[in-house]
Amino acid sequence: MPGGLTFFLTEMSQPLRHAAMLEVNEFLVLDFVRDRQTTTRSQIAAALGLSPASVSRIVRRLIDAELVREGAPTKTRGRPQVTIIFNARAASVIGIDLGGTKCHGLLADLSGATLHEVVRPTRQEGAPYPTLAAVLRELDDRARALGLPVAAAAVGVPAVVEPETGLAIGGPNVHWDGFPIVAELARTTTTPFIVENDVNLAALAHAWRGDARGRSDFAVIALGTGIGAAVVADGQLVKGRHSAAGEVGFLVLDRSQLREPRSALGAFERLAAGPVLADRYRRALTTAGRPVPEALTAATVFEAARTGEPTARSLVDELVERVAMAVIALATVVDPETVVLEGSIGQALRPRVAEIQALVAEHVLVPPEIVVSGLGATATAIGAVAAALQLSRHQRAPSAFLDTFRVGIDHRRLGLRVDVA
Repeated sequence: MPGGLTFFLTEMSQPLRHAAMLEVNEFLVLDFVRDRQTTTRSQIAAALGLSPASVSRIVRRLIDAELVREGAPTKTRGRPQVTIIFNARAASVIGIDLGGTKCHGLLADLSGATLHEVVRPTRQEGAPYPTLAAVLRELDDRARALGLPVAAAAVGVPAVVEPETGLAIGGPNVHWDGFPIVAELARTTTTPFIVENDVNLAALAHAWRGDARGRSDFAVIALGTGIGAAVVADGQLVKGRHSAAGEVGFLVLDRSQLREPRSALGAFERLAAGPVLADRYRRALTTAGRPVPEALTAATVFEAARTGEPTARSLVDELVERVAMAVIALATVVDPETVVLEGSIGQALRPRVAEIQALVAEHVLVPPEIVVSGLGATATAIGAVAAALQLSRHQRAPSAFLDTFRVGIDHRRLGLRVDVA
């Protein structure tokens, strides 16, 4: 047991110290079982340095609380031992990705397995927040129908969430700049929750189940309706003083932009975001007197470029160079092992990744591996589930444990460590 915790407990009276030790040991046993999913009493005792009698008493309490259950005996050369299995259906968690065009919600059990999924247009309820609230209610109702209490929720938003005020700022795709997202959610739900930037949660997803598993230094660049990034260094999400680290949409990649007046969109976004790409193609077609497709999107531009249409090809070629410049800027500062390209534009760039990689390699001392996300449009929602699972885990942590290790689970980082169970 860590020395700091031992010291903390020895300062208590004998009855309080005994009660606190029991609480901490129960938390550690449950955490051990959760990490391994299936184990035995003797393995728990050996790993945690507890007596067999103490482990048996704790396991019995966890079984009574329906947090673990007994399974079939192990098949070994020695005496068979009954297995202890984590009960993933003891509760549920909610993860939601509120994007510029859709709101994607997941209800999952405590192993992260999806139980229910909701996808709605972001403005289905007239504005982004009412849609978010409706998705949250639907998932909560589904959990209640399944008989699974919701232990925690996490919401990803396309904005920076100020840790001191709980305000969402810099979110042009949902028209938020000073929106009280934390206060609104507190009025909507009694479930413990956290709110985070959507790309930060996508990074958590890639560490858990995506393209950065087993890697402690990586970055995610999301290119779509907006542009943003998340950086993980030495296994920790880099947040910055105002939780705005990774906002690469504001990178200035062209000298002419230095004198442009500030707008809601960042300098890089004004060159490469999906709606901007579509608008540039529309204006080029109009200027040339050519017909403009009725539903022209960034996907239209990529398809036209694929067929060899010169204007679209030129725009996509320019986009490839801009993305390479952004990766170079990011890689020279944080030295990631891997850069994951996310979002609809990131996915569309899959055929050009080798070209981007080659451009980056010419200008970076140790170039990162560049990959296109294998999680597709689900990354932020999956990351929100992972964050909710971590929040749920900490909800059960004893007060002595939390008080002693408060720095390790600061609320601004809660749910955003990459060591997801």
